[in-house]
Amino acid sequence: MTQYFPALAGALLLSATAAHAVEVTGGSIKLGFSAFTEDTSVNALSIEGSIEAAFNRSFSVQADLGFHDFGETDVDSHNLSLHAIYHVNDTTSFGAFYTAEDIEGADLDLFGVEAGYEMDRLEFEGYFGTGDFDDASDVDGDIFGASARYEFENGLGLTGSFDSFDVDNAFDLTRVAIKLDLDVTDQVNLYLEVGSADIDVDGISASETFVGLGGKIAFGAERGATFEQRGISRLLPGL
Repeated sequence: MTQYFPALAGALLLSATAAHAVEVTGGSIKLGFSAFTEDTSVNALSIEGSIEAAFNRSFSVQADLGFHDFGETDVDSHNLSLHAIYHVNDTTSFGAFYTAEDIEGADLDLFGVEAGYEMDRLEFEGYFGTGDFDDASDVDGDIFGASARYEFENGLGLTGSFDSFDVDNAFDLTRVAIKLDLDVTDQVNLYLEVGSADIDVDGISASETFVGLGGKIAFGAERGATFEQRGISRLLPGL
């Protein structure tokens, strides 16, 4: 999968160069750390970056890069995502995404659709995707999730999220979390997250509570890029 990264990034750059009026409308850099409360050595460190460029008021493209390092297993992963986005108006957006992800040599390709909606202080986002592992084409899985955020007047935000990934009914990951974030400045946002990760492998299940913290530097649009990153590694609080 990693051999496709330069080609995908080059295609995005070529598309932007070919357009007569392309404007970078937003982006962000995010650093996060999470760990299970029962054993903090099972943790994850992540660095994510996103950038969005608009061709006009209705159409834009978004590119994401992510790196995740897991403390207990020393596994690392990286991913590249591309989104094609249609903005219906100032409050509603639809997108289609592709994610190429490498998890310690296991290559995963994800394709999916997504949607976002803003209403006053409320923000909603949802997505659905399907993918397969390149080294085992007969193994595939579905991923989906949704989140809702309410922004208070004092710069605080409260987000509830649900994400799920299922591989041929043999592996199932469900992640539920509540996140509290604070706008320190117009560009800098810090957050604290508490949640539960449920993992089921061939009928054997386990549930663990986790905590996470981190921050994001955004530029351009108030929220940075339109959509969150997509991928499997970013759903794992630790490994």
